[in-house]
Amino acid sequence: MAGGAARELEAILDAAVDPIIACGPEELILHVNAATERLLGWDREQLVGRPITDLFPPRLHHFHGLSLPRYLLSRRKALGGRPTRVFARRRDGVEIQVEVTVGATGLDGDERIVFTLRRMHEVIDSLEEPVEHVPGGPGAASHQETVDRLYRLLVENAPLGIFHFDRNPVITACNDRFSGFIGTSKRNLVGLNLLTLRDERIMTCVRESLAGHPCDYEGDYHSLTTSKVIPVRIRFAPCYSEDGTVEGGVGIVEDITDRRRVEAEREENLAQLDLLVRSAPVGIGFLDTNLRYVRVNETLARINRIPAEDHPGRTLPELLGEPGSIAEQGPRYVLRTGEPLVDQESVSDEDLGVPGPRRCFRGSFYPVRTPDGRVLGVGVLIEDITERRRAEEERAHLYREAREAVRVRDDFLSIASHELKTPLTPLSLRLATLERRLERGENLDPGVLRHARHQLTRLTGLINDLLDASRIEAGRLALHPESTRLDLLVEQTLAGMEGQKGNHTFDFERPKEPVSVHGDTFRLEQVISNLLENALKYSPDGGTIRVRLSLTDDVAVLSVTDPGIGIPEDQQQQLFDRYFRARNASTRSYGGLGLGLYISRDIVERHGGRIWVESVPGRGSTFYVALPTLASVRPALPQVWPDRHLH
Repeated sequence: MAGGAARELEAILDAAVDPIIACGPEELILHVNAATERLLGWDREQLVGRPITDLFPPRLHHFHGLSLPRYLLSRRKALGGRPTRVFARRRDGVEIQVEVTVGATGLDGDERIVFTLRRMHEVIDSLEEPVEHVPGGPGAASHQETVDRLYRLLVENAPLGIFHFDRNPVITACNDRFSGFIGTSKRNLVGLNLLTLRDERIMTCVRESLAGHPCDYEGDYHSLTTSKVIPVRIRFAPCYSEDGTVEGGVGIVEDITDRRRVEAEREENLAQLDLLVRSAPVGIGFLDTNLRYVRVNETLARINRIPAEDHPGRTLPELLGEPGSIAEQGPRYVLRTGEPLVDQESVSDEDLGVPGPRRCFRGSFYPVRTPDGRVLGVGVLIEDITERRRAEEERAHLYREAREAVRVRDDFLSIASHELKTPLTPLSLRLATLERRLERGENLDPGVLRHARHQLTRLTGLINDLLDASRIEAGRLALHPESTRLDLLVEQTLAGMEGQKGNHTFDFERPKEPVSVHGDTFRLEQVISNLLENALKYSPDGGTIRVRLSLTDDVAVLSVTDPGIGIPEDQQQQLFDRYFRARNASTRSYGGLGLGLYISRDIVERHGGRIWVESVPGRGSTFYVALPTLASVRPALPQVWPDRHLH
């Protein structure tokens, strides 16, 4: 083009109000006018030679495999000369909405593509015109105009966003609610090509509605102008022309922000409730009105001993058999009466056909209702209180033992005071007698001294028993073991008790060979003396005390049998406990502190032996002491007495 013609063309373009841009077949900018410079903030020298797509956002560079200029040229006939609304990009990066009209001249290398732009604020939306309706009279609108205006009034005041698009698809109309959702004015929305949204799911819905199929879209809309994200639900529906063909579509938009928030809160609450149900330390379940399980947590599944996934759809009898039929009575009562049944306790055992150890449960059943009062089913709360019940029983047992210990202590104090006073009284009398005779210068009676000495010995024995019991409790009872002839020790002890036997007789049998043990002579003599004294004490009618010493598998066994009152079977186990006295031995008739057998048991066990008793009430008792012989090294006791009361 000659220089003068070029300057003339430039002057004509600069005189145009609308921005105009021309580019060649390679889509490089050849000419821009002053309006383009003002609109986009570029100098023409900066634009000439640049790709035309630099003036538009990257998301608009390609459509269906075509560049933006080629795509707009391909749609020119379908648009029928109407502009297309797109976004242009200023030099500073700000996007502005414009209407674009595209034309082309020439062919191949001489082709020129011309863009005419118009700012959107200059477009007037026809829906913003005031709606007037004057029925009847001169100048009244036609019926169709009235219908159209009423339709527009309805659309404008609808609580939902509404927009209409043609087959291009370009938005041709919308209401204020829709523009409020999008965040821009209606004049910026009318003429917007939906293809510029670049949302494939929306485009799918648009295509479906243009094909005559209503469809729904739900998602987050990202505003191109405000960057605001709005959760929306859009109902797309086709619009038909008078001949029945689809001429466009309509979209009904609902802002679901509040619904999303409510759903999120509900999901959070349900998640918390689900966590509470699943992790609850009590069994939780729900039965429908047919008393079939709908859901259980893992705790209830463990209580029923059936996997949780096996519960839904099954009744209690189907799951548990006969115990289930019994357990079902509670939920049936709730369904029948509508009243809760709280803190019902039950026990499972073999009589109910429930395998395993005895278990205790506490259950509560509640009617589950809808807000309008309709019963949906029964809520079940089951707690396994086996351990709690066992602990309560243990506490009760310990309480009884403590009370028994207090009783035994009180009895012991009473017995001890009585037993200590018993030798003190005659001892005091004997000493008073001796004092008077000495004052009168009379001869002393040896019998009085002998009796006084006997009572003193008895008192000393009681005190020694108390000291020995205290040493045993503290673990300080000393032993001095050595090689000891047990057979000779028994003979010496029997001989020393000749003066105490009264109307009793001793019958002693021993092996021919010597019986030697490794033991403390003094303490073993204390055990033998205690057994003999008990035999004499608890045989008040006299008789023969049989003493037997035998050897069995390197174990020496000493037995002392009396024809006395015997010991009840249920008390033989406790006979070797501290302060214990059989109920058939009264403190008045049979003295003692109840410590002799307790001390004897400790001495025998510390020698590696065992002591036990066999007795029949009214027919006497036999006490056995088994000790390892000197030749053995703490062998196990013989198993010939497995059913006896060993200690």
